[in-house]
Amino acid sequence: MAAVTYTAAPNPGGPQFTCSRCHRTYAYPADHGKPIRCECGWWYYNVGHGRFMEEYKPRIGGAPGP
Repeated sequence: MAAVTYTAAPNPGGPQFTCSRCHRTYAYPADHGKPIRCECGWWYYNVGHGRFMEEYKPRIGGAPGP
């Protein structure tokens, strides 16, 4: 079976938000809307009027074991 390859998503049009750690760009989130989950593990929440709350949630191995 041939390998499946994927192309990068195009840059979003309009206002953009850029991750301060890895510099990926995303469409700017609405106030109190769905958070941005960056591929580097950081989540960005727009808490209103352009203020952001950041939280690190690693994708693998982030939760402590039983």
